[in-house]
Amino acid sequence: MAFKKGCVPWNKGLKGYGKGRKHTTKTKRKMSENHKGENNPFYGKHHSKEMRKKMSETRSNEDNSNWKGGITSERNHIRTSIESRLWREAVFSRDSWTCQKCKQEGKYINAHHIMNFSDYPELRFAIDNGITFCEECHKKFHKKYGKKNNNKEQIIKFLEMEMIK
Repeated sequence: MAFKKGCVPWNKGLKGYGKGRKHTTKTKRKMSENHKGENNPFYGKHHSKEMRKKMSETRSNEDNSNWKGGITSERNHIRTSIESRLWREAVFSRDSWTCQKCKQEGKYINAHHIMNFSDYPELRFAIDNGITFCEECHKKFHKKYGKKNNNKEQIIKFLEMEMIK
């Protein structure tokens, strides 16, 4: 249904849940209790391995209403693979979980491909093709050098830049 110019919505000015009104502490406690233990027939129960496998297969084939012909890109398959996760962990471990630009620990970190992920498929999982940057430094690198045609010389310049200043 489209909105018409000049028409007032039926719920304008009404107060309700989701429109500024909140549940009381007593109501929250009651709702919490009703979801626990004997009040909830599914509490503490888990699906069997067979059932989980069946549910997974149902979600990932042509019978599913969300199926769009298997269009998940190769990039997504690679980025969510176990090899990709192991590569990231190895790069982080080698760099001691520290940003190689600002040398700070404990920040959100990214494993950056020195030679582009898309241009060099043979180097995607080479540990020496990775470097650890915090989110902030990673954004600065891509802002300065872009996201295509990155190389080792750019990394060296980027790392030296801070020392010069």
